[in-house]
Amino acid sequence: MDLFKEKLNQIKKDKDQYEAFLSENNTVVIAGPGSGKTTVLTLKIMKLLMEEIKPPRGLACVTFSRAAAKEFKDRLNDLGYQKRENVFLGTVHSFCISEIISPFAHLYNYDIPLPIKIVAEKKKKSLFKKIIQDFQLENTNIRIEDMDKERTLNIKGISEVEIPTYDLALKVAIEYEKRLHAEGFVDFVDIVKYATLLIQNHEYVRRCLEAKFPWILIDEYQDLGKPLHEMVLSLLKNTNIKFFAVGDPDQSIHSYNGAIPDYLNELYGLPNINKVRLKTNYRSNQDIIDASELALGDKREYKAGARLNENAEFHFITCEEEMYDQYVKVAKEIIPSCMKAGIPLEEIAIMVGYNNQAKELGAILSREGIPYYITKFEFQRTDVVMWLERCALWCIDKSKESFDDLVEFWIHLNRQHQKFIITNELIFFRRKLFDVLTSSIKHNHCLSKWLTFVIHNLELLSLLKDSHIYPDEVDNLKQLIKTSTKGEFSNYNLDKFSKLGKPEDQVTITTRHGSKGLEFEVVILLGMEDDHFPSYKNKRDPRKLSEDRRVFFVCISRAKRVCYLLRSKKYTKETQYGIKTFNYKPSEFWEILYSKYGEKVPSS
Repeated sequence: MDLFKEKLNQIKKDKDQYEAFLSENNTVVIAGPGSGKTTVLTLKIMKLLMEEIKPPRGLACVTFSRAAAKEFKDRLNDLGYQKRENVFLGTVHSFCISEIISPFAHLYNYDIPLPIKIVAEKKKKSLFKKIIQDFQLENTNIRIEDMDKERTLNIKGISEVEIPTYDLALKVAIEYEKRLHAEGFVDFVDIVKYATLLIQNHEYVRRCLEAKFPWILIDEYQDLGKPLHEMVLSLLKNTNIKFFAVGDPDQSIHSYNGAIPDYLNELYGLPNINKVRLKTNYRSNQDIIDASELALGDKREYKAGARLNENAEFHFITCEEEMYDQYVKVAKEIIPSCMKAGIPLEEIAIMVGYNNQAKELGAILSREGIPYYITKFEFQRTDVVMWLERCALWCIDKSKESFDDLVEFWIHLNRQHQKFIITNELIFFRRKLFDVLTSSIKHNHCLSKWLTFVIHNLELLSLLKDSHIYPDEVDNLKQLIKTSTKGEFSNYNLDKFSKLGKPEDQVTITTRHGSKGLEFEVVILLGMEDDHFPSYKNKRDPRKLSEDRRVFFVCISRAKRVCYLLRSKKYTKETQYGIKTFNYKPSEFWEILYSKYGEKVPSS
């Protein structure tokens, strides 16, 4: 039996999953943690392509991140997907550029520069800083994230969701776009906004999309913000495109970029939408599921589909002072205890509040000889870096990676550099990539040597130097090489690099926000003090406090069986009156779980 049939038989046993799979009309799937939404989505894509959508028509599957897009492609290939024209699998930004802006933008006159030149991050920050200075707003604490959030919200459309406006940030946003466009640049917020306007305002654009994509599937809808929501609403109202949207309002934790649960809830509530809820959790036992619902404060009626008749372990540990005591407790006692119990290191995750805490904890683990993996890298996992990861995989095992796909992206990079590539040059590019990668295999035991060899011989730095699509990539590749030479990847070989995001024999360290989409046997939550989590800044704002609750829900629901919650009694801080020590109570989230599970395992 092939994998597609095996997975299909699997979801037939779950009536909610199977209902979503069979749906023939616009469908919104609310998918709780561990409910198999990626399996359903990939099987749905295969069904549509095999049974319903005939060439030359295709479909689009839009995801939130590059890593998610890669996972979809890998899973579809495992299911037997055969590449064909007019099938888009990628991020929302890639969709907007390749399917909307590139083919249609030149037909209309908007106040946005063409061809698309994406601004470098350094220039964007410099431009923002100059506007803050010119408007004398240095003391307002307006962040670049506040500006970008207002830009995503400042788009008209059909949605009835109302979000309060931060007027000063909006003022900065309007001036920023004016100056950015005057210099001939756009950024990623512009790209989604502009694509949305093209769809809203032009029937020709909508009809072309309708002809090409009878179905559009969207993953992690709760993370994608207002412009995409307005794009979907416009296409729903004015075309016959069918939508299959998957998400979970309870896992909406990125409001800093304008993504809130309200948009998914609004879509779910529309008439003529097939509504499906995936309520069975195949990751965690029932205790963990119940605990995560306590975090929300509302019952979701999720049920365990695996690990039946198994009890969870909840450990509530109080340390004396500072985060440092929590780090030491984890390194010297908790992780050794887990190892003694036979739990693999890759099944252990430690969740902190901030990136600097991840680095501090990493130093303590390193001192104790515990291998670790921090999910936030010193570089960005861009399209180019992920291509290099795939090149590394091809060098290790040619059966696991398509050389044709590697060549396709390699030619795409060269087309960014030179406008036209003739047929004979395509053969040259293919041969060059093959020769360089084949020669690079001699460095497979040392990532830094392999990267240096490949980047130098493919001339990637000069190729990307003036790229309009990858403006930050030269600095990013230099940072990648630095990380592999003297940083946390200094002991990496090609095998480890090709499995980036899937650590083996390493403890995972992540921020709470960064834990979304992951799963572990054991979750260790640090910093569980009142005013730290939830943050004192968010307590007076019901929306922000509600998001902190959702972050806690996400953290707890990453666990399959075991949760540790750690807090410290005292923190010493510098104040206007000098250095003072403050007592801290347990977080309200700690108290919620302790009230039910605290007596099962005594505090240490």
